[in-house]
Amino acid sequence: MNFKDYYTAIGRLVYAIAKADGSIQTEESAKIFHFVISQIVNLEKDSGGTGKNALEAFNTEREFHRLKKMNATVQEAYNGFVDFLDKNKQHFDGKMKKTCLDIMEKVAMAYNGVEDPEKAIIDKVKEKINSI
Repeated sequence: MNFKDYYTAIGRLVYAIAKADGSIQTEESAKIFHFVISQIVNLEKDSGGTGKNALEAFNTEREFHRLKKMNATVQEAYNGFVDFLDKNKQHFDGKMKKTCLDIMEKVAMAYNGVEDPEKAIIDKVKEKINSI
């Protein structure tokens, strides 16, 4: 699986979560940035310090901001993530599943807790990921 595509898909997922309640809050954007940095650090450790895939994590933030700039709909972003998941489910391991679940919950919790529209997306994604 291409790490760039994986992190781009996560960018779509977190955009859908952040926008689900109608607007994207600064706190949600900050959680995404924190996620990217932590992923870079973890991937750097996992790769033995080569950094080969570590910088691909920036694609999460890039995709999030691209969708934000074009004012994409929640459904467009969500569908983009699901399309990626459907095409790559054979490569989705436990760590990738956990990463997706963790980041969407952190973004949803970043501002006013998890609201109903965010919870609806989280529940659909959990069901989809758990069926793999």
